[in-house]
Amino acid sequence: MNEKIELLDGENVWQTKEVLGLPALRMADGPHGLRKQIDSGDHLGIGGSQKATAFPPASLLGCSFDPQVVAKVASAIAKEAKDQQVHIVLGPGVNIKRTPLCGRNFEYFSEDPILSAQMGKAYVKAMEKQGIGCSVKHFCCNNQETYRFTQDSIVDERTMHEIYLRSFQACIEENPATVMVSYNKVNGEYASESTALGKILRKDWGYTGVVVSDWGAVSNRIRSVKAICDLEMPSSHGYRSNIMKEAVKNDPDLEEAIDQSAERIKKLVKKYAKTALDKVDYDNHHQIARFAAQESIVLLKNEGMLPFQKEEETAVIGGFAESLRYQGGGSSHINPYRLEQMNTILSDYSKHISYEKGYDSKSKELDECLVKRALEKAQKVKKILYLMGLPDEYETEGVDRTTLAFPPNQLALLHQLLEVNPNIVVVVLSGSVVDLSFCSQIKGLIMAYLPGQAGSRSILDIVYGMINPSGRLSETFIKDAADCNVKLTRDNHAVYYDESIFVGYRYYHSFQKEVVYPFGYGLSYTAFTYHDPSYQQTDDQAIVSFSITNTGKVSGKEVVQLYIDNPAASVHRARRELKYFQKITLQPNETKKVEFKIKNTDFSFFDQHVHDWVVIKGEYRIVIAKNVNEECFGFLYKIAESDPRFQEHEPTSYLDENYNPSDFAKLIPFPLPPKTIKKRRPYSLDSTLEDIKNTIIGRILLIFAKKEANKMIAKEEGWMRLVMEKTLLETPIRSLAIMSGGVLPVETVEGLIDIINFHWITGIKKLRKRKNNG
Repeated sequence: MNEKIELLDGENVWQTKEVLGLPALRMADGPHGLRKQIDSGDHLGIGGSQKATAFPPASLLGCSFDPQVVAKVASAIAKEAKDQQVHIVLGPGVNIKRTPLCGRNFEYFSEDPILSAQMGKAYVKAMEKQGIGCSVKHFCCNNQETYRFTQDSIVDERTMHEIYLRSFQACIEENPATVMVSYNKVNGEYASESTALGKILRKDWGYTGVVVSDWGAVSNRIRSVKAICDLEMPSSHGYRSNIMKEAVKNDPDLEEAIDQSAERIKKLVKKYAKTALDKVDYDNHHQIARFAAQESIVLLKNEGMLPFQKEEETAVIGGFAESLRYQGGGSSHINPYRLEQMNTILSDYSKHISYEKGYDSKSKELDECLVKRALEKAQKVKKILYLMGLPDEYETEGVDRTTLAFPPNQLALLHQLLEVNPNIVVVVLSGSVVDLSFCSQIKGLIMAYLPGQAGSRSILDIVYGMINPSGRLSETFIKDAADCNVKLTRDNHAVYYDESIFVGYRYYHSFQKEVVYPFGYGLSYTAFTYHDPSYQQTDDQAIVSFSITNTGKVSGKEVVQLYIDNPAASVHRARRELKYFQKITLQPNETKKVEFKIKNTDFSFFDQHVHDWVVIKGEYRIVIAKNVNEECFGFLYKIAESDPRFQEHEPTSYLDENYNPSDFAKLIPFPLPPKTIKKRRPYSLDSTLEDIKNTIIGRILLIFAKKEANKMIAKEEGWMRLVMEKTLLETPIRSLAIMSGGVLPVETVEGLIDIINFHWITGIKKLRKRKNNG
């Protein structure tokens, strides 16, 4: 039994233990490239990581609307994992973009669960096919970075299943090696010890793989192993194992849970430890990264400006041309095998293109000298390609954004450039939604998101017409964060998901809110005509077909989107929901027939009264569209009878014509916890430095933690320093201890917490015991 318990705890930060005759498995961060730490005890990446291909993050890949693009990237990452002797890659991330301000949105595919599900599923299938394990994350309702370690996501059952679990369920269908449970609580329980989530994963979905904790996420190890979590990472250095070894003596339920978890980990090791080495052509992977960005970059505006002609005098302006923003900060940060800066490759595209910096990409202030040179250049050329974006520290794991605005120096320079040359195409480099309200003043706009290490060429390939853009927005672009119904706050305890199902376009479209660019939007250098629609309905399905013709002069790709419009009913539903999509390639004057089969179950919703998906009678519409707001065809679909289990719902405020979440409490089967609480004694290992900072020992611990943190990041700058400074106070003390690599043992902290709680004798005994044990 002791060896089984040891198997349930990591050996270090990245490896499982060699016990019971089993070899160790090596894990590494993903999800858009391999981040194998050089030091097995390095969690933060301070010691550096091995070089790997930095592919475009999920925020851009989602815009491809093409699962095969995601599969191609995942397969390449798997090959690099083999090359670097990694067995499990921590990805994909399939959390929903609940708010555009989440600092980690660049790691996620979409605000829509159907799109996210198909992309995540393709990633898992492709990687597992290569014999490399996935870790689908972060399970679940982990949609903000503020208080991410301790906040309690209060979500109604229906919203949980319709919005936040669908991506995970789709991934489970491909049998991923592991699922990673998140830091936060969900409806009162830590995800790592949630019996409700455990039931969904194991019983409802039939998942037989390993559930692993996010790094440092476990609060109570006994509860976690009984409920859901097999493997705790990183190593607790014996602390958790010793607790379980003692507890199992008188707990047969715990013994059974340990047996089951150990068996799952054994199967995991046996399946993935034999992965053969794979020699990788990293130059070829660079081209895959280039291709993935080409397929995903979104053209948002083009008033006859694009594509550029090689003979035209053109200027590229913007500091990002020499310091490309190609990835976000945090655990997914890749050490790129190769990185091309745009200013160094311009001559490959034209002999009539020049560069001026214009602004410093790491500053918010205008540099008058740079501005002067940029304005002088702007007056001498026909067209300008202006690069704008967010600095690294604006978008990183651990820190949420507070605004959708660009740095002021970039906006100021744009307005000055417009005064001397109106022919400006803006390229935006950011991991999520930004304020594009200036779009009416410019003649071209390209949303490149974070395009990966080959992003400079991918952008120029599109600008110069070598590639016809075919990306579509996987999220809604709004003008201001205030336009979003989901508000990020500094509440330290509970986060109400009181928007229910009205996330992203499900809110904007349902309540007819004005947006800058809608979900699914994107332009092309050619034109597509939809014609000859056909529709047939039987008792339980419909077949929709139509033709698309490329009426332009160049080949292109169109993303066909099928939505369902829901009828009025006693239960609130989004006005329109994406159900299917397909990317079609067409040569000039070529016509292709497209067909979709729609089933009765596509019209279902999750009824929390019966705890299952149900279909209710009504007159629905099947909509073929270019984006959520631009309809091509609509067909009536009648359902004559409701599921017999369905009972009419009591009306709520969510049925109001105007958005009104005031009845949120009616959706939750328990009293709503307070959003903010004052943290008082008794403190615990789950307490944070922020909670105990006003106690004497708390102040000492804070000084010590800051000192050690400063040592670790002394040579760092940018996103890593920001993450450390912003999250140190919000991190549970248990996590700080476990992540300290033995500098601050958990047993020592446990004794100090006892003393803070005035349990002097107990605390001192623990400190002495720790000292005596070395």
